[in-house]
Amino acid sequence: MPTLHCIGAATIRVNTPDHRPAHVHVVLADRRDAMVMLDTLAVVSRTVQARDIAEALAWIAANRAACRKLFEECNP
Repeated sequence: MPTLHCIGAATIRVNTPDHRPAHVHVVLADRRDAMVMLDTLAVVSRTVQARDIAEALAWIAANRAACRKLFEECNP
């Protein structure tokens, strides 16, 4: 699973193979995982709130094109 970026205790990565729509995962040190949809930056998780990963969300927003490119490369 390619890692895009690490911020503190959070890792932003693309799972492969994975389903659509295009998204990335933010994995916290305690192994909680949030799926972030690249079109809307919506956070999909039962255990992680957007406020828990605010710094990661800001990075994803600023690097959305690179995130989408890697998702497409890993999930043709």
